[in-house]
Amino acid sequence: MHSLLVTLTLGLTLLLLRILTRTASTRYNLPPGPQGGFILGMRRLLPSVEPWKTYARWSQVYGDPVMSFRVYNRHIVVLNSAEAISDLLETKAEIYSDRPMSWMYNVICDRGRAIFNISSSNPRHKQYRKTLQSGLGLRATREYLPLIQQESLRLALGLIQSPEQLVTHVQRNSAAVIMKVAFGYTITDDDPFIKVADEASRISGWATQPGRWLVDHHPIIRFFPSWLPGMGWKRQGLAWRARLRYLAEVPHQWLQEKMASGTHTDCFTSRLLSPDDGNIYSALYAGAGDTTVSAIISFVLLMALHPEVQDDVDLNQISRLPYLNAIMKEVLRFAPVGNMALPHRVTEEDVYRGYRIPKDASIIANVWAVLHDPSIYPEPFTFSPERFMPSSPSNSERSTPQPDSKQWSFGFGKRACPGKRISGLLLTWLTYHTFDHPGIHFAETTMLFAMFNILLRCKISLPSGATKPVEVEFTTGITSHIKLFPIVVEPIKTT
Repeated sequence: MHSLLVTLTLGLTLLLLRILTRTASTRYNLPPGPQGGFILGMRRLLPSVEPWKTYARWSQVYGDPVMSFRVYNRHIVVLNSAEAISDLLETKAEIYSDRPMSWMYNVICDRGRAIFNISSSNPRHKQYRKTLQSGLGLRATREYLPLIQQESLRLALGLIQSPEQLVTHVQRNSAAVIMKVAFGYTITDDDPFIKVADEASRISGWATQPGRWLVDHHPIIRFFPSWLPGMGWKRQGLAWRARLRYLAEVPHQWLQEKMASGTHTDCFTSRLLSPDDGNIYSALYAGAGDTTVSAIISFVLLMALHPEVQDDVDLNQISRLPYLNAIMKEVLRFAPVGNMALPHRVTEEDVYRGYRIPKDASIIANVWAVLHDPSIYPEPFTFSPERFMPSSPSNSERSTPQPDSKQWSFGFGKRACPGKRISGLLLTWLTYHTFDHPGIHFAETTMLFAMFNILLRCKISLPSGATKPVEVEFTTGITSHIKLFPIVVEPIKTT
């Protein structure tokens, strides 16, 4: 009886909302897309694995790069082309840069003030971005270069010793850099903070999964006591809140104790942040850390699948160093760390290409679709760093390299990752130890140093007799990387 009453109430509410919406906006239709059920919309039909591929396929079925569907009472608009992403998330950033309200994540899990979730209209959003740009800009990156190089070398040596622990080695590399930069904390072997970014990312992915939580669409139920039948979701959310708070607060408390005793190491947090604000520094290891982990894992696995790329790299020749940058761009294109950008929210009703974009709709940029668009990247399912090099065989139809994949890899508009551009002069530093070009992005710097040291010291391949997979598969989450398979890592003999 109780469940029937709830269903009838939700049904009547949705009917009233749809009637009011259609009455107010009859001139324009929503972008095309699957309809789903009357009450649930597409709730039960959303793909749980590699959804970016499904959205790209739906876009083709409905004949438009801009498509939409409904989950409960929330409209979701997916942008599957570079033009649509640029037109809305960049050109109209003023109204397309907010975040959808996630009652489960922002309120129940208490993550609403974190830098990736805070509203763009909140004064703290601008403050957070300015602080990150200051703390991880050119001067700071130059200061951290010896640390990044040291940990990248340790990563390469670890892969040679135990390639089966690829994920652990890469997570350790990322945690060692981020924790030292953010807190002055030195990571040890089997340190619990090695798994922090991965755990925080997994919890965040579960808590923000589209359509999974009824409270995101009917927030009134957040007030129901957690002990009631059917409130298991709230008990789970409160458990995640405690865990996420612990992951964020423990390193901060450690640093506060060190600062109080005068034994701390000067770091990002001690220099720039209020001792009571734990929302921005946690983003360093929960955001940047997870991004570099995904990219480096995919890089190593791609090198095992494409030994010819390793053969083309001679890092002892200055003329071949730009090829390293091309490899990084192709890794980010072929295996995006975020196949779908974190969703945006449009703050007022808009019209685009003759379609109505409702106020408060969730806007998702399908990054994977853009980076695998054959009109932008010919033969998009072929891994070819040469596409980013001038005058190369794969660029025979173009006089210039193909578009830089990084422009779609780190967010859009006011939600773009601060300082996302990187200079090719980083490659020159690797040889000459000079560094004088602004705009270096910290995560990309870490990736390049890791790739440099791995290629300089490791020969990566598939096990003897192993068959190269026809199609690689990807993990599904806020960030993504190629699914693991066995590899062999041998040291490169130097004379």
